[in-house]
Amino acid sequence: MQQLWVAKENKKKERIVKGSDLLDVVFSWSVLDVLNSNLYKGKVEKIPNTFPSTREYLESFVNPLIEETHAALLSSMETLRRAPAFKFREIKPAKDFKAPKNLYYEVTLEIVLDNTTNGARKQLEVNDLIVVTDKRPIRIDDLRCSNEPYLLALVCHVDEDFPHLITITASKPIIYFEDVYTKTKKKGEVVRKHLSLYGVYLINMMTNIRIWTALHPNPEGGNLNLISRVLQSNNEVDGGSCVACKENSESVVSHHLALMLRSFKLNLSQEEAILHCLEARSCYHCNTIKLIWGPPGTGKTKTTSVLLLNLLKMRCRTLTCAPTNIAILEVCSRLVNLVSDSLRFYGYGLGDIVLFGNKERMKIKEREDLFDVFLDRRVEKLENCFLAVTGWRANVNLLICLLSDPNEVYKQYLVNKECQEKDNKYCVNETRLSFAEFIQERFNILRNELQNQFPTLCLHLPTALLSFRVAEKMYQANDLLRGFAISDVMVSGKSCHGRLKENGRFEIDTRKQDCVKMLTSICESIELPDFLGKFTLKRLCLEHAYLLFCTASSSAKLHMSSPIQLLVIDEAAQLKECESAIPLQLPGLQHAILIGDEKQLPAMIQSKIASEADLGRSLFERLVLLGHNKQLLNMQYRMHPSISIFPNREFYDMKILDAPSVRLRSYEKKFLPEKMYGPYSFINIAYGREQFGEGYSSKNVVEVSVVAEIVSKLYSVSRKTGRSISVGVISPYKAQVFAIQERIGEKYNTEGTFTVSVRSVDGFQGGEEDIIIISTVRSNGKGAIGFLSNQQRTNVALTRARYCLWILGNEATLTNNKSVWRQLVDDAKARNCFHDAEEDESLAQCIERSTTALDDLNKLQNKKLISFENSIWKVWLSNEFLKSLETFVDSEINKRVMSFLEKLSNGKELLQQEDEIESEYLLRQEEIDDGLSLIWAIDIFKKNNHHIQVLKIWQVLPSSDVSRATEHLEKHYKRYTKVKIKRCRYICSQGDLVVPMRWPVDSNSCLKKDIVNDVSRSFALLSVVEEETVTPEPIKKQVKLKKVWKIRRKVQLSTSNSKDPK
Repeated sequence: MQQLWVAKENKKKERIVKGSDLLDVVFSWSVLDVLNSNLYKGKVEKIPNTFPSTREYLESFVNPLIEETHAALLSSMETLRRAPAFKFREIKPAKDFKAPKNLYYEVTLEIVLDNTTNGARKQLEVNDLIVVTDKRPIRIDDLRCSNEPYLLALVCHVDEDFPHLITITASKPIIYFEDVYTKTKKKGEVVRKHLSLYGVYLINMMTNIRIWTALHPNPEGGNLNLISRVLQSNNEVDGGSCVACKENSESVVSHHLALMLRSFKLNLSQEEAILHCLEARSCYHCNTIKLIWGPPGTGKTKTTSVLLLNLLKMRCRTLTCAPTNIAILEVCSRLVNLVSDSLRFYGYGLGDIVLFGNKERMKIKEREDLFDVFLDRRVEKLENCFLAVTGWRANVNLLICLLSDPNEVYKQYLVNKECQEKDNKYCVNETRLSFAEFIQERFNILRNELQNQFPTLCLHLPTALLSFRVAEKMYQANDLLRGFAISDVMVSGKSCHGRLKENGRFEIDTRKQDCVKMLTSICESIELPDFLGKFTLKRLCLEHAYLLFCTASSSAKLHMSSPIQLLVIDEAAQLKECESAIPLQLPGLQHAILIGDEKQLPAMIQSKIASEADLGRSLFERLVLLGHNKQLLNMQYRMHPSISIFPNREFYDMKILDAPSVRLRSYEKKFLPEKMYGPYSFINIAYGREQFGEGYSSKNVVEVSVVAEIVSKLYSVSRKTGRSISVGVISPYKAQVFAIQERIGEKYNTEGTFTVSVRSVDGFQGGEEDIIIISTVRSNGKGAIGFLSNQQRTNVALTRARYCLWILGNEATLTNNKSVWRQLVDDAKARNCFHDAEEDESLAQCIERSTTALDDLNKLQNKKLISFENSIWKVWLSNEFLKSLETFVDSEINKRVMSFLEKLSNGKELLQQEDEIESEYLLRQEEIDDGLSLIWAIDIFKKNNHHIQVLKIWQVLPSSDVSRATEHLEKHYKRYTKVKIKRCRYICSQGDLVVPMRWPVDSNSCLKKDIVNDVSRSFALLSVVEEETVTPEPIKKQVKLKKVWKIRRKVQLSTSNSKDPK
């Protein structure tokens, strides 16, 4: 068995090498290639709907996958400044280093105690693509390593116990110097120069490498049976009814199973879908793929979990996978809840279910309900049971000896004690335990150990390795041991022992003998070795489990495992077809069940070129396009009928029925009194302002304010009535999501009765809340709505609410475009569900405040140097500050910020902070509220012929980001001359005020005689000062460098001339 596993592992390594083909392509790109978004334009062909052969099917995905990898790398370059950087402490060639191809290096990273500088990434992972640089990069020009302008590397190994020890394979040789010495200028001391190399995280290539490997299967023995069934337009792919199975007179699905399904209160369409799949599973004559179509709210996850429960009872080895960790965790959780109700003997049977994957990305620590089925935790628990000295078998054998002959065990203890005393003179004075003390101590230890180990074995071992009868004996043995008194144990098993019963009769006590027999039987029944390591335990758990759960990408780990009979893909319409090729090639696989809805969001694709080539299309969607049969789940249980009617008509041709539970009058809930807050409303925001936010994404600050106002009103209702309310806010645009999150903050998530979740449409797929508020953002005269017109995205957004759906949007913009949104607005009007926001007085006031504040902000953006009424300091606003201010328009935070700036500009607030201003640091921090801080400084502004002291306002940002921002800004101030720094720190107090100073431009000192202190006049202006704004000129270092270079060049030339033989 072990030899077979080693052989499989070697084959696995050979397969992984094929992923290096993709890596070679990535390593071949120069910086200019990476930055060229059109590098593969015209070279990526559209993926066809049908294929003549398996080879052409797999090859059709290769170029789109390369382009998608290229797009991901390009995207990472755009955020290079924020990329996590890991400092190399040591680097050396690995054992398998062999130039020019196998450039493997062993790297020791600096251990970072505070990981805030690395963002969300605390450590590097396997298949992380990094760029090796001489310094932390801020721009593309910084991607230099020694003489190389661009050096990539892939992390191919991370030590499990010491994650700062990694192995990388590099695109080019890394030139480094282990012993570099340099002399200090003053003392001439010889010191060692530290290694200055960084590994900067770009992207993780794990999934793409696995896809690449699946697209290049082993020609000697890959399982391509299912893939060969999906090449053509052939309705037989769904199996229909197998002829051979039809000839069999026995029913494939028993009457008992049909009755059992009814106990789960499924509707007819759900029952039919499950029975259809179970029939296919029992067929051994042909390979089939079944499609289950699950529109929003139709109980898709419940149907899947009941199907899996039946497959578990049929002992069918099944893999369930999904595109994302969130999706697979949800279906696994549902299944575990179903199974847990019927478990006995410490949860015996749960070992047949295993969930595996990256515990950090899965956030397993937050999913206590899945602890018992997660592979890594299971192995940790079982490892303690399979230790040679303290494992379960060793403890059982010791307990058998103790119960059988306690006197003999005690004698052995005394002999051992004497030997210890002879060998160690310090043990002489240690007291020996009496017989009773020894028996009590030894028995309690062994009993407690088995009270933990037996339940662990029952809970975590697959039933194929631990029978039901053995689990029952373990339970009974622990029950017997709990009832033992020490006096019962001290009596030798050979002597007669009895006890007095309640009826006064005396009987012989056989409990000890029964327990010994039971423990002996347990030992004989389990054939596993006494010692098992983590690797072997992990393999045993995976090979003997009946239900396995992981992402589609992680299923690559099962290619060397025991055969899988059936594949279930949940959220199949969100899985790229090329990615589904990973699980579809698993050994032994005969049937697959795809569960999804092609009317909802497809897979996310970064490259426009790859998207146009249909890389994001799923196998589910392509089979539907070819006319393959799909089993429809036709009854929805989520939405109030007023909400479901439009998407049902628009996307599902009225095929979906509303369940009786959502048609009840009690399902209609009123949260706010105004008419516009009914079950379904379109709320027209006529005066919205569409802007560009971060990353060219759109946002609408007026809609942000309206959302904040509605959420505030709902919160007040919840607090007054104690009513539990969950609110979801959805927007198609990331900038809008961020703006709403910044505005709302965390203040509503402190109590369990009221929750707010703000996410993009993509982030909300599969989710639901009591109330959904949609912010459509777009507000322009052109009718341009961008990717808001995507019907799949619209469908997801409209189908997340249970009781109330309120859509915020600009009627004129949305109806000026021939898209689904025009139909939506017209439908709302026809149903009297269309409302102007001004109908609610509080919203009208909110919109007015927002538009006024935006007008003021526009003035600020036009003139960045401002003055307040009766102020003596001018205020210089940075672009970052103005951007951050947009988020807080028409809010209490905005008022606090402007109030503080006004106080600061009158000079009194500066006097209170005089001690801080005179410190070595230029930057100051003011807390605006519990979670936000304002960064400011005294700076120098050039106007006309003078340098003037002004207040430079840098940014309003979350307090947790302050350290990173100040670190970046300190680099900015390092470019200032010493004189300029002194002028920034110069303080002039007049009475209870600090007044701004100015110096002539031609002055190079900071002496008192050079100061012209007539700047302290009052600026009697309330808004923007109408004056010319001059940006301080940067220090012209380049000119100086050119001069130095010319001088050095002349010296070199003269030196070379002097050595000329002439």
